[in-house]
Amino acid sequence: MWRRLVPVLAFAGGLMMANGGLIPKQVAFSDPQVESLLKAVEQVDRTSLGFTQITTNMVLTLEPGAGSGGPYDVMLHVYSDTSRTIAFRKTGSGYRWISEQETYTGPKWYKIAGDTFRESITIEYQTEKVDGIPTNELYIRYTGNDTNLTHRALGLAEARDILEKWRVTPVEPEPEANAEGFDLIGVFALCLLLVLLGLGLLVLIAGAACMGAASMMLAAGILSASLVVGILRRSFSAGFRALFIQVGALAGFVAGVGATACIIWAAKTGWDSSMRWIIGIALGALIGTLYGWCLGLVWGRIAQALTRRVENQRK
Repeated sequence: MWRRLVPVLAFAGGLMMANGGLIPKQVAFSDPQVESLLKAVEQVDRTSLGFTQITTNMVLTLEPGAGSGGPYDVMLHVYSDTSRTIAFRKTGSGYRWISEQETYTGPKWYKIAGDTFRESITIEYQTEKVDGIPTNELYIRYTGNDTNLTHRALGLAEARDILEKWRVTPVEPEPEANAEGFDLIGVFALCLLLVLLGLGLLVLIAGAACMGAASMMLAAGILSASLVVGILRRSFSAGFRALFIQVGALAGFVAGVGATACIIWAAKTGWDSSMRWIIGIALGALIGTLYGWCLGLVWGRIAQALTRRVENQRK
């Protein structure tokens, strides 16, 4: 059951990431942004760190960063005999190389959670915090079943010796999966996923209920305030004018939030400036209030005209 569900869940997750713009897109070496990134790569002595050269027969994909305050501004994925990710920070004149990770696969296989994978060695170096490894320090780790290499750091010379042996060692046939085995880890992961989905659904329901209750309370408050104004001034028109002003202010507030978000997104500026939000929301609320006030005046004129017409008909 777990093996059948994995492709379905992966496909659904892929659709969600694609809709959110999270999946890297394939690019060509002639892409202007790629050329700028490769210029930044050339400024670093990557060979001394254990990284291989990037050639034009490799496949490139480009991944945008998470925005202002993220660990990187753009990431380049490079695929050939190895797979690697290179992170960059945007500067005034282009980009700056801040991290690289390259993974080499070995000839042997190992199993985890009922699936088989090739053993691998990953070399990583970063000048800024991109993930959890120390900065300005070469980090090399092995993944697989070789107990002589697991659970310890590898030096660059040792890693190069192992990689040289891997280049001349044929890849072992992939072992067949044990279809009859009970995949306890897979079942546990599936149960955990279902629990998380259930909790997420409950949070959405609770959020919708809270928003509904808040909307009802807000509507009741607006109607009550308008009724109080009408009673105090002994005028239905005054009550309606108060209603129009309050509704206009609320609509302007919401429109100000939306307009500010659209402007920030279109201008590609940061979201962390509170002054932009204050100005946008204040302008939206002010314009909405003025619009509601004008509607109230129009309503008052219409009410007066209808009243005079009724009185004239009675005479």
